[in-house]
Amino acid sequence: MRTISATAREQFYKQSSGYSLPILIEITHGVVGYMDPLRLANNSETLNYNGNDYYPYPFIFSFPAILDNGSIQKGKIQICAVDQQIAQIVRSTSTPPTVRAVAMFYYNNGSVTFEPVAAWDFEIANVSGNSEVISADLIYETRLEYEYPVGEFRPIDFPGVF
Repeated sequence: MRTISATAREQFYKQSSGYSLPILIEITHGVVGYMDPLRLANNSETLNYNGNDYYPYPFIFSFPAILDNGSIQKGKIQICAVDQQIAQIVRSTSTPPTVRAVAMFYYNNGSVTFEPVAAWDFEIANVSGNSEVISADLIYETRLEYEYPVGEFRPIDFPGVF
């Protein structure tokens, strides 16, 4: 369970407040010749978190939804393709890039409060784009999609596993 500061809780409960919730994304891609990982913030200025700079860049992050049947729907990301750098990275990588998204609480009332309130890890899939925007699905918990041998590992046969 994540601990949220008293300042953040107080601001969340107010009817109106001056806080913001920027999203920081870290795209790990493994393509040589480009900054790896790419650190972007949907903010108008560079933000520093854990000693790393997250550069302002226009993107839309859609959280994954939990459906009524308990399954997790894919998230989405749309990144502005201003300089085509991200499109080139996505086309050049041989393994699916990963994305770590962190929702941050930012409040400045004389002393700055900047802390994470939620975080997610994804794999990028189904990438498409044009000269204006790059879109991709964000797949959460891909390890749940792997098949495994049911009933193969029993305590009587493999006592060291249990």
